[in-house]
Amino acid sequence: MKKIYVCMACCVLLFAACSKKNDTVQNNTGNTTTNPTNPTDTTPKIPAGTQYLGVTMGYNNTARMGGLPNPSVSGNFLYNLPLYKAGGTEADWWDDMVEELEYSGVDYVAPVDRGYAPNSPNVDAGDPRKLVNLVAAMDRRGSNFKIAIFDDVPASWTASRNIDNGQGYGYDPKFDCSNTANYKYIWDYNIKVAFTSVPDARRFKILNRPVIIFWAAQPDWLVNYGNGNLKKILQYVRSQCQATFGFNPYIIVDASWTKNDSACYDPAVIDAIHNWFTMANPYTLFYFNDVRVGALCPGFRVVQGSTNMFIDANHGQQLIAGLNATKGSGAALTLVEGFTDAPENAALFRSKDATYYDYPNQRINILRRYSANPYPATLRVEAEACDSYNDLTTGNSGNTYRDGDIDVIKTTDTGGGWNVTDAQAGEWMEWKELPLTANTKFQIRYSATQASSVSFSVDGVALPAVNLPATGGTFATVDAGSQTLPANGLHTVRLTVVSGNIDINYFNRASF
Repeated sequence: MKKIYVCMACCVLLFAACSKKNDTVQNNTGNTTTNPTNPTDTTPKIPAGTQYLGVTMGYNNTARMGGLPNPSVSGNFLYNLPLYKAGGTEADWWDDMVEELEYSGVDYVAPVDRGYAPNSPNVDAGDPRKLVNLVAAMDRRGSNFKIAIFDDVPASWTASRNIDNGQGYGYDPKFDCSNTANYKYIWDYNIKVAFTSVPDARRFKILNRPVIIFWAAQPDWLVNYGNGNLKKILQYVRSQCQATFGFNPYIIVDASWTKNDSACYDPAVIDAIHNWFTMANPYTLFYFNDVRVGALCPGFRVVQGSTNMFIDANHGQQLIAGLNATKGSGAALTLVEGFTDAPENAALFRSKDATYYDYPNQRINILRRYSANPYPATLRVEAEACDSYNDLTTGNSGNTYRDGDIDVIKTTDTGGGWNVTDAQAGEWMEWKELPLTANTKFQIRYSATQASSVSFSVDGVALPAVNLPATGGTFATVDAGSQTLPANGLHTVRLTVVSGNIDINYFNRASF
């Protein structure tokens, strides 16, 4: 019964953590009133033109155990389940998340940290001690993105306190913000552990200061939040970061903090404000302390009974509109919900959803378009993650990574992950809206026990077939054709096996 209760409680928390009451959002352009400036203020400001793009990412136990969907509100149909196949190990899940995040080109990921309860070790709704596994996967991959600390108020405060005191993982009783004895659920069991789990080199920083993002501080979950009590919590977190780790954090809070405790509306207390989103306002832009922060949702669907919460993803157009209104409007930092948020049909990962999107990689392709480097000199493209394919045998012989007829196994190649296996003549894999540079070169990473040949095509025009020598069962990288284009742009790329039989790990879209 305990496990069932915890799972159901997690559903409530997931539902609450991705939506907000309309009274905390004014309009799609946010609050454009800045905090009064101090003419003697010499605090460094974010340089003009600096823009960071990142995503939230839930990582509770059910999500991590092989790509299973997070708990969802009962009766809510889940459209955008992950392409990644359930049944792998936890390390596999982290490896796939890191690969997808890296491919998307985001600057940072904000894992949804919900703390842990020492007296209830089986509660695992976003345990920051698990972030060491994210770091390990990033090390294996050699990833470049960084990790922001995201405190998911109230789940990390109210629910953690209640379950730790035997009162269930929920919001009753509410969290007393004036009681300093409760601070341990904010700091000791969550933020401190998160920073301990993420080494300095992996931390997302603004002005060389590690970033902490707080979600909503609302009366629904808290009591005694006014009269400077929320301010005292932030001051405590700041002082503990300094005393424990030796840095002054860059603190970004939800707008509800300043609404429910006006003492927070002070650049000495907070550094920036985000305004999250609602069903009526899928994207917001908030201006405070000379910093614009954007927040947006790519799509949202929780429909059950009398509940009808819906933002039409509209085949990626909602995500594009939100990114245009935030990063495209000069936001120094943009936060996108929510890389793994399948329970609310808001996920950004590769997905099997064919109702609200057009192909598996569409959302992360859109993210890359708005990244700091949409056309990198080299882009690694995973064979097993293709958008479509033609396979001549029925079923997935490796029974891993994804469902369908494409054959995928755990790779023996350096760096781990998966590869397509036994690809034979006449089989092909295809990717849509792939960012190609004006001078593109394809490099295939493969293994073959016999001489084979492959051909790339761009927008249906085939390049000459390239011979691939046998590798003796080891993996090798071979140049496999080039294409000169008028300019950088998005194109459909197909990889066809012309002859032989090979294993394909990935190809590089390089530049020359």
